[in-house]
Amino acid sequence: MCWVLRIVFVMLLLAANAACGEQVVRITPSVSLVRGPVNGVLVSRHGKTLVVYGDPRQRAAAADKVLFTHHRRDVVWAGAALVKGGAEAVVPAAEEQFFTGVRRYWESFPTSRFKDQSQQTSRILAEPFAKVTTVRGGETIDWEGIQIRVLDTPGYTRGAVSYLLEIDGKRMAFTGDLIYGDGRILDLYSLQDAIPEAKEDAYHGYAARAADVIRSLHAVPARGPVIEDPQAALTRLVERLQAVFASHFSIDALRWYRGDDSIRIQAARVLGEQPLGWMPPAETAEKLPDWIIPIGNSRLIVSRSGTAFLIDCGSKRIIQELQKLQQGGRFRKIDGIYVTHYHSDHTDQVQAAAEEFHCPVIACAEMRDILEHPSAYHMTVQTANAIHSIRPTRDSEKQQWNEFEFTYYYLPGQTLYHGGLLVEKRSKVADRHNAEPVFFIGDSFTPTGIDDYCLLNRNFMEPEKGFAYCLRLLKRLPPRTMLINQHVGPAFRFSEKQIEQMLGNLERRRRLLRDLFPWDDPNFGLDEHWVRFCPYQAETQAGKAIELQVAVLNHSGRSQEFRITAHAPAGWKPPAAALRVSVPARQQRALRFSVTPPADASGLAIITADVAFDQWNLREWTEAIVSVNEPRGR
Repeated sequence: MCWVLRIVFVMLLLAANAACGEQVVRITPSVSLVRGPVNGVLVSRHGKTLVVYGDPRQRAAAADKVLFTHHRRDVVWAGAALVKGGAEAVVPAAEEQFFTGVRRYWESFPTSRFKDQSQQTSRILAEPFAKVTTVRGGETIDWEGIQIRVLDTPGYTRGAVSYLLEIDGKRMAFTGDLIYGDGRILDLYSLQDAIPEAKEDAYHGYAARAADVIRSLHAVPARGPVIEDPQAALTRLVERLQAVFASHFSIDALRWYRGDDSIRIQAARVLGEQPLGWMPPAETAEKLPDWIIPIGNSRLIVSRSGTAFLIDCGSKRIIQELQKLQQGGRFRKIDGIYVTHYHSDHTDQVQAAAEEFHCPVIACAEMRDILEHPSAYHMTVQTANAIHSIRPTRDSEKQQWNEFEFTYYYLPGQTLYHGGLLVEKRSKVADRHNAEPVFFIGDSFTPTGIDDYCLLNRNFMEPEKGFAYCLRLLKRLPPRTMLINQHVGPAFRFSEKQIEQMLGNLERRRRLLRDLFPWDDPNFGLDEHWVRFCPYQAETQAGKAIELQVAVLNHSGRSQEFRITAHAPAGWKPPAAALRVSVPARQQRALRFSVTPPADASGLAIITADVAFDQWNLREWTEAIVSVNEPRGR
């Protein structure tokens, strides 16, 4: 695509300028850029006003038309008041349901969010638009004699578009969230998606829409709020994305499950024919020790005393197999169930198994709350089945169980909410195969690397605890410890060289991500839930206040003051002013507040919250779902 005239590319992204307030910049005699939490563009013509995204000042009351490039509520809010005031809303056809059909979305979400494999953001409007006009790539909008071309530019969302127009001798492109400033992008987790050509679901599609971002960037030569050399910024973003993806695929755990050809297909979407530099697979054992029985993706440790100890339980079939083993005399009773992590394929039937075999459930203290109160969290592929009366363990806590010594660890690998169990057998008989220590690692590693292919699992980079922390833990384990991932048939172990290779990879990746993201720490760009409501899903009665809290994990390397502003539906009473909480570097703090529904409220309500800190002002960034029931006695 070649332009004869000078091009101005405007990115309507979350602006990092909360501290400096709103600024109005005249781009041409007819076009003004309004800088705010979301950058808005006002185009004046024949006494009418065209707005792109919105006016953060909410002063363009006479807006004739508002163009939206995608559906994310953290930017759509800026134009919502204009639409409510009568302006025509122009939205991507592929995302129409996220503007007009959000009530259906939210009504089904309290159930559909459990075991969810779509891995799409829930940052959609809390209240629907009454009416929209839809557009598709290739169409042209005629507004007051100005021809506005529509381009399909998926990436940050699946159905996003960009708008191109020429006015006052300049061509302008409004490109949404495809790029942030000089060759950066706001986050990676928003890009998680399925990869049809590799027959891969969204859970396993590491930032899969990065390929769409790159294709869309080539469709639009450049963009940005103020970019002196837009083509160079575009090139920098592509190169940065490719460097991060090369790092990911070189130690990708998914390679063990899917095979080299599938991973090549996935990688080529972003990297082309670039070599992947794979780490050699880890050493694997021919068979498991005799005292470990695999049952699906659970493992049963059987003591010579006749008692057993279960690792995870995700399906009824596992309970049925355990019943058969017990009836066949393989064990007398189960003394306990250890849960490695919260994912439903490991937890869905834990409570049922505990009741069937009359045994306690054990998990690391860091995971206790999400297991006991799953509805309070919004995480990937959760079970809705709460587990009761968990015995929490401290990191490195030891337990003697028959001829085995257990050591319980916090293991924030595949997900932040994850533990590991080291099992060492004490035996007078010299049998190396049966005496080697084993470490149950849940899903954190496979022989080909680390299990970070789902960005919504909350995998952190150093200096916070994540895969680097887990790899250093592996180095401290007893010699010849074998690793057991219950989805992997053989046990395996990494060499010292492989562990150092993975640590080096993660250290380099952190530097790459610092360049890719605009945040002062890359974990903000990896962690969708650094600010979250807890509980995420709650109930109250009409007219009765409910207490909520917002938890803030400050990934920054310095203490920050966060300002939280709650929003509720019309008639509700949220806090009247912003609430403030000071959070030390890399720690979490929570603040509490009440919201009260009106006496005639019923059904679901979506409570959202703005979060502002440092130079950021993030509108409607997180949400909670509140079900309102009729008062008792009616």
